[in-house]
This record gives sequence, C-alpha cells and structure tokens, in this order.
Amino acid sequence: MNQTLNPAIPQQNATKAPFPFPNDSQAWWNVGVNLVVGWLLILGAKPDLQGLALTLAALGLFFSSEWLSQLSGRSREGSVRPAHWAQPMGLGLLAVTIASLVWFLFISERMDREAWATVVTGVACPVALMFVLRMEWRPLDGRLLYLTHLILTLPSLVFGFVMWGVAAPQAFGAWLLPAVYFPAQALFAQYWMEGPEAPASALSVLAGPVLLGILLQATRNAWAGVAFLALFLLRAIWLVQSRRLTGGLPGFARVKHLSWEIQAWNLGAVIAWALSLR
Repeated sequence: MNQTLNPAIPQQNATKAPFPFPNDSQAWWNVGVNLVVGWLLILGAKPDLQGLALTLAALGLFFSSEWLSQLSGRSREGSVRPAHWAQPMGLGLLAVTIASLVWFLFISERMDREAWATVVTGVACPVALMFVLRMEWRPLDGRLLYLTHLILTLPSLVFGFVMWGVAAPQAFGAWLLPAVYFPAQALFAQYWMEGPEAPASALSVLAGPVLLGILLQATRNAWAGVAFLALFLLRAIWLVQSRRLTGGLPGFARVKHLSWEIQAWNLGAVIAWALSLR
C-alpha cells in the first residue's frame, strides 16, 4: 500500500507490466502479525473454517491493494483505461476475496449471518475511504497512512468476533494493542523521515492515540501493553524531535539503523501483545 505514485512514468499496458504487489515492509509486518500471531493468540493452534475464510479474504485484498491503489490514483487524471483493469492476477485476487467472504457467510450460523453482514459492511466502509483518499493523490498523506495501517489490524478484531461473538468486549480488548501500535509506528516513521518538514502538530498527533491506548490497556490491567506503548511513545517522540533539530536528509546508515530498530519494536509488540492476552 505504497502511497507514492509517479505521474511521470508512462502508462504501460497493465497486462504486460509486472503485477504491483504491496512493497511497504511495515505493511507486510502488520498483516503477518495480525493474521498469523492474531490467529494463534485468539483462536489458538486449531483449524477453524471461519478463520480460514477470513484469512483468505484478507490476503486477497492485501495482495491486490497496491494494484487497486494505482487504479484509484490514475482515476484522478481521468477515466482508467480498460487495459489497466485487465490484470489477471488482480482480478483473480479480487475473486478470492469475494468468494472467501461469501463462503464465510455461508458457513456461519444462520442467526449470525445478519450480524456478520454488518461487520463485513463495517470493514468495507474504511477500505472504500482508503481508496477515496488515494484518489486525492496526496503523497505521504498522514490520514491515508494511519487509516491503511489501522485497516491492516482488523483481522485480529474479526478473529475476536469469531472467538467471542460479534461486538464482544473481549474482541476489542484483544485488538487494542495492534490497533494502537501499528498505525502510530507508521506515522512515526513518516514524521522521522520528514524531519523539519513534518507537521508542527506531529508530536501531539502521534501521542494522542497512543496515550489513549495506554489508558485503555490500564483499565484491562494489561500492564505489559502499557509498558510497551509508553516506552515506544517516549522513544518515538525523542527520535522525531531529534530529527527536527538536526535537519537535512538522513544518511543511508541512519535510515538502515531506524529500520532495524522498527523491526525490534515490532517483535516487542508481539511479545507485549501475547503477555497482555494471558
């Protein structure tokens, strides 16, 4: 779900160009944690047909998201040529997504189908908003970045609905840490790269959701999550403020060091999440 799209690149025949899979490493981390770790922590190490159907739907949408985003971006210039839609891989992934959702509703209990149809609609609305924001074609838009990474955490919430019932409080509690951490981490990385060019409100925008998440974790006595989010926020604020003061473009070594540090924070999030759900 890369946010940049270079209008200067010639529009090639979509059937000949390589299929554009998502190239944001943090998005891959987000999806992997919320699908794999989320399944293990919430549903447990057991087969579940509903969970499998939802996983296939999530993967189909994720793998096709960059292609759909590029189509949304091109729509700003006018009508999208049929050739750009004619991507067998993209159309196939969309078919997998739709078929998996239909399968999920089919295998659900009849009394639950209406509630699950509401959940599917509720997920579809922010996904649609994400592509509408892409049509505005604003590179490095914090709204799009935050919303994208929040959407990628939704499998954990839906797994909770499968486990405890639609809209169960336990499901929202299980979803809380990834829903707070991953969008905030994406914003932090962007603000760090922007340095002095980051918005004046960057620190408060970054801190607000994390502080709310800390408070909600505390109400659940999930102290591992509280400690992790507090440490992450302190480190993120310190690094963003340091970049503002130093200015200039960061060197390759600094960017690589930050990348490795973010991977460490991602692993820490998994551990804190597991401890918070015990």
